[in-house]
Amino acid sequence: MMRRLSRVCACVLAAGGSRRMGECKLLMPFAGSTLLERALEAAAGCAAEGVVAVTGAYADEMAPVVRRMGAREVRNPSWARGQASSVRAAVLHAACEGFDAVMLMVADQPFVTRSHLDALLRGRDGERAWACLSAAGGRSGNPCLFDKRCFPALLELQGDEGARSLFRRHSGIPVRCVHFEDARLFEDVDTPEDLARLEGAVAHAR
Repeated sequence: MMRRLSRVCACVLAAGGSRRMGECKLLMPFAGSTLLERALEAAAGCAAEGVVAVTGAYADEMAPVVRRMGAREVRNPSWARGQASSVRAAVLHAACEGFDAVMLMVADQPFVTRSHLDALLRGRDGERAWACLSAAGGRSGNPCLFDKRCFPALLELQGDEGARSLFRRHSGIPVRCVHFEDARLFEDVDTPEDLARLEGAVAHAR
């Protein structure tokens, strides 16, 4: 197991309204658990010292789960304004708590494990890479890791911009992609059909 990286905070973004699902997808039964619990378990098991869940639309329902999983809760009252508001909430928390880096992950990617997160942490490559992105199957995305030198740029994000969009505004940021063989890493749950399909895939992969 990797040693704990004391100045890295793992932030699970879980504030969305699950509009396409019609109810809170992150708390629905999934493979003997829930998507939220799977994400928090991966974050808690990796080498990052801090674990935070950014909640919003279903904050009251999620709070007991977050506490039980040993994570801290950061509530985002502006969750309806888009994902950027949750990214800003995560980054502000990390900055206020004195962390040197923040690892951002969304809670609806059931194939993300602590091994993926630890590989991303190892990918920081000392001080050279300001940001690390997960990459698989010709794509890159979440989870991703940002050094505190990226915090001011992340706080500029607006609307539905995700953290990766800052590279369009700040093309000079040194970024490294950490490659994974399994492209299912980026599979996420938006609809009841997604939930059923990915639950079956997760069960088959065991």
